[in-house]
Amino acid sequence: MTVPPKNQDPAGGTETRNKEAAMRELIMSAVETAVKPVTSGLGNLQQRLDTLATVVQENAVDKHAKMLQSHTEPLHTRLGTLRSDILDGVDQRSMSLNSNLESLRNQTITVDQHLAELGQSVQAARDVVTETSGQVQDVANAQHVTNGHITDVLVSSRQIYNAERGLGLDHPFKIIPFVNKDGGVQWPTACGLPPLLDMRMINNLKDHELDQYLDGYRIQHVGLDREVKLSKLREYIGCMPVDNSSPHGMAFVFMLAMGCLLYLYFPHLFV
Repeated sequence: MTVPPKNQDPAGGTETRNKEAAMRELIMSAVETAVKPVTSGLGNLQQRLDTLATVVQENAVDKHAKMLQSHTEPLHTRLGTLRSDILDGVDQRSMSLNSNLESLRNQTITVDQHLAELGQSVQAARDVVTETSGQVQDVANAQHVTNGHITDVLVSSRQIYNAERGLGLDHPFKIIPFVNKDGGVQWPTACGLPPLLDMRMINNLKDHELDQYLDGYRIQHVGLDREVKLSKLREYIGCMPVDNSSPHGMAFVFMLAMGCLLYLYFPHLFV
């Protein structure tokens, strides 16, 4: 059991506490009464602020939406116009490209036709060249044969002429040319050999000159002595004694030989 302090009434302490409690309750009631209008006002203010925030938010969203729409509508319009312009430009370029392609195709066809005609012309020219080459070769062959005939006539006529001159002492011999393999002629004097104008010049040939003459006239002489070589050379030149008792006989022989040669090499003259 608690003993109350000295000089303090236990009953008085309880009363004091009761007073304090009543005072606190009174103060709380007064404060509550005083604060209640403020709290109520704050609640109303909060509601108004919420309503205002909602309105502001709705107005801001609507304003921004309208602002955005006002900015995007010209952009959409411009994009639509630009899209139309681009499509029109693409269509025009496509039409121009198609026209150019068609023109190029026609030009290609024309070029192909020209190339075909050129190929035909080249082939025709090649055929003409081939035919002409054949004709030229035929002419060359005929010319070669003709040259051979002319050369044979030249050599034979000079051999017959020399045969009529006997030893060539009174009338000099005609020089008989060398005949090349291609039918051309080469004169012995062009090779540095002395001309064979009579029998003395034939007999005075040096051994190497004699061999050169025999080689030029294609007379076989390998292994032969000098006298046989000279005899073959005189025979080819036409160096032989003349039979004075029959001068007309030699002329007849000459004419007969010339006629035979002409008939042999130029038979068309007798048709």
